[in-house]
Amino acid sequence: MYEVYQDHPKQARLNIRVVLAVAFLVCAIGAGIFLITRLVSKPLTKEDARGQTGIVYDSSAVEGGWDNLSPEEIAEKLNEKVAEGMINISMNTAPYFEDGKAEGNVMIVNESINNYPQQVEFIRNDTGEHIYQSKAIPVGSKIERAALDMELPAGTYECTAMFHNLDPVSGEIIGTAGAIITITIQH
Repeated sequence: MYEVYQDHPKQARLNIRVVLAVAFLVCAIGAGIFLITRLVSKPLTKEDARGQTGIVYDSSAVEGGWDNLSPEEIAEKLNEKVAEGMINISMNTAPYFEDGKAEGNVMIVNESINNYPQQVEFIRNDTGEHIYQSKAIPVGSKIERAALDMELPAGTYECTAMFHNLDPVSGEIIGTAGAIITITIQH
C-alpha cells in the first residue's frame, strides 16, 4: 500500500517556462499598446495642460529665451526692464509744521526721470497711523506745501514716506519705495 509518486521535473520546468512566456507576452503587448496610443495622440495645448495638472501658468510668459540674443543685447533688455520699474523718490526728509493744522514744507517731487505718476503717504513709525496721503502727482510735478490729514500735537515724529508708482490708467499701485523722514510740529 505504498503510493508511488513520480516527479516530472521536465514537465514542471516546461509549465513554468510557458507561464513566464505568456506573462512576458502580455506585458509586451500592453507596453506596445500604451506606446502606440501615446505616439498617435497629439500633445496637449497649454489650456488642456492647465486643466489636467492644476498648474497656473503666467499669462505674460511667451515662448523663447535668451538663446538668440548676444550677451550685450541681453544686458540691454534687462537694463530697460530695471529702468522701467525704477522709483526715484525726492522730498524734504525733515518737514516742519507751525502747528498740527498748518501746512508744512514737504517738497514732494515726482522727478521727470520717473515713468509713472506717484502717490505719497506718511506713516508714523511708532503707531502705524497713516497721517498723510497725497493724490496722484504727475511725472515732473511737485507738492511744495501740504497739511497733514490728522492733527498732531507738538513734537517730533519719525515716519516712513511711502512713494507708490501708479498705473496711469487704472491708478493701481505697481511699485513702492520708502524713506524715513522726521516730522516736526512746533506748537
